[in-house]
Amino acid sequence: MGKKTKIILATYAAAAVLALGLYAWLSHDRLEDYRLAAKYSADRAFEETLGAVDALSAALEKSRYATGGMCSRLCGEAYAGAQAAEAAMSTLPFSTQELEHISAFINVAGDYAYSLSCGVGEGFSEEQRETLSDMAAQASALSASLKELQGSINSGDVILDGSQPGFGNLELEAQVETLGARLLEYEREFKPMAELEYDGKYGLRQEKSQKLRLTEEEMLDLAAEYAGVDKNELKKEYDYEGESGRRCYSAGDMTVCVSPAGLESMSQSRLVSEGKMDLSQAEEKAAEFLRARGFENMELTERRQSGALAHMVFARMENGALCLGDKLSVSIAMDDGSVYAFNAASYSGEETGASWTLDESAAAEKLPQGFSAENSRKVVLKSPGGKNLPCYEFTGSGGGRQVKIYINAETGAQCSIILGEKQQSA
Repeated sequence: MGKKTKIILATYAAAAVLALGLYAWLSHDRLEDYRLAAKYSADRAFEETLGAVDALSAALEKSRYATGGMCSRLCGEAYAGAQAAEAAMSTLPFSTQELEHISAFINVAGDYAYSLSCGVGEGFSEEQRETLSDMAAQASALSASLKELQGSINSGDVILDGSQPGFGNLELEAQVETLGARLLEYEREFKPMAELEYDGKYGLRQEKSQKLRLTEEEMLDLAAEYAGVDKNELKKEYDYEGESGRRCYSAGDMTVCVSPAGLESMSQSRLVSEGKMDLSQAEEKAAEFLRARGFENMELTERRQSGALAHMVFARMENGALCLGDKLSVSIAMDDGSVYAFNAASYSGEETGASWTLDESAAAEKLPQGFSAENSRKVVLKSPGGKNLPCYEFTGSGGGRQVKIYINAETGAQCSIILGEKQQSA
């Protein structure tokens, strides 16, 4: 190898070493920026979690002393605090799925406060005040633990886990704990509350009717009937144990799901070609399908078209009232009129036993001043806890959109307001 060649190779080698050194320096600098950004994000997430839990704790504590309208206000603050706490926990730099008891407590506390917000009247009952006091004590203990954790983080005894320690290959001493590990330790010591009886999403529910409890063979026969094939042609896709006992089968491009309570859903996966019928014809096809399968006293409440598919929602009529919580949906393929999809998961067919204490004119007096009802009807709504609420539905307009106001026919209180899509001005 000549002298000139050696000089050239040495020059290239020196340039390569210099380039690698510069790249390493820039990478280290960039990595440090990432580490600081991750730390700031993690710090912020924990501070927001602590602040939200503290707000929930304060609202529940104040409820011990509240009367009159202050009760509703504090229920709203507690619900907002719980929602914020759940949202903030989801942004912590580690998986919070294992914090089952803590998350459940926050959800139940918020839901319980929300369920009370519209019906406290002059104040809480003794039972409600006692429940809120128990929740306040538990929320206060959780808040105190989080504040103690914050102190440990600030002193360096606890570090924030997640992506931050991974940047820069930080060498952590064995005795330093992570936030995730400390919270999981607290989760194991956290005592969950007993189930509460209240009209809310997480309240104890009444046992479901055992009116129809199909056997495994009967479920298979029902699936075959809806799929229009012999049961030997059905292929089991998956099943669930427990109360639902759901079984799902397939036959060609058709999927059918049944449970011991009856058919839940069916759907096709084929591509639908250009439609050859209008919405009215599709509606008649859907009505025929329901009548043939024993669904009586059903009334169309919604219909729309999406490409070559017609989607319709039907609700059951009971003693002149429309049961809006007892409904099913049917989709018709507008190329051949076949049922493309059917969902009866929200349908029970059971009598609600609802009764109307107030007449319509008395209920109309509860409408806001200036609201003019264009039409009205009796309906039965489902409360968040699954109770049947006899109501009057008053439909009018305001602000360029349809407005529906529901008045409870037992208490005279508004129980729901639904706004339609805003109409586009010409």
